[in-house]
Amino acid sequence: MPEFRPNPEQLVAIALFVAIGLFEILFPFREYFGRIKHFGKNVVFALINSVVTGLAAMGMNIWVFVWIEENRVGLLNLFEVPFWVMALLASLLFDMWIYWWHRINHAIPFLWRFHQVHHNDTEMDMSTALRFHPGEIFLSSVVNVFAFAVLGIAIEYIVIYKLVFTINVLFHHSNVAIPERWDRWFRYILVSPNMHRVHHSNRSRETNSNYSSVLTIWDRLFGSYFEKAPSEITFGLEYDRSKDCQTLPYLLKRPFASKGDSRMDSDSEEG
Repeated sequence: MPEFRPNPEQLVAIALFVAIGLFEILFPFREYFGRIKHFGKNVVFALINSVVTGLAAMGMNIWVFVWIEENRVGLLNLFEVPFWVMALLASLLFDMWIYWWHRINHAIPFLWRFHQVHHNDTEMDMSTALRFHPGEIFLSSVVNVFAFAVLGIAIEYIVIYKLVFTINVLFHHSNVAIPERWDRWFRYILVSPNMHRVHHSNRSRETNSNYSSVLTIWDRLFGSYFEKAPSEITFGLEYDRSKDCQTLPYLLKRPFASKGDSRMDSDSEEG
């Protein structure tokens, strides 16, 4: 049998899952029932998407990284700077790209059809960070190939960025209660749980804000930063709130249904 050897990103994710999982049990932001069922369903998404991203890595990503290296194409290849400077620049540029790609997923109805599966979750915890439709993962993989080429990002820089990305995304989706003073200091630089909880609100104005994944500067710079007391937030979407709308078969079919083809079906809750 082939030996399974997890990469650094997977090892970090596993360790974080254990650590954050314990904190979610000991210091929960909100109490809710059916945690194991909720967690298991979102893990299934992760398993499906690991196949999708694995295929992308063996195909598109490997090809584009080799092509970038051999032809020295892309913005970053215009400069000769030390490794750590290049790693920082690559991470900053790619983090800004991730911000805009996330924002585009909210703005374009076709992309929102897939992305809404992530926002459909009415019980947000760290497993929500895994809850992405395979269609969105595939589309993101394709688009990122072009981003890698335009920016000229080498694979070692993406590995570094992905480690930081994985740590922060799991943390800011978590159901861990963080004192507001600590959370505020944290979100001066990095996306915090209270900041990202606003993004998972069922209200359109709040869902369409706080798009950043790692650095908060992009929301502040591009006018999408928004604050709200986390205790006042209702997670999920205004539609798709029944138990039937939370099942795995429903979520996999959701992008192809007739409703929910815009950022929100209704803003009536805003009145």
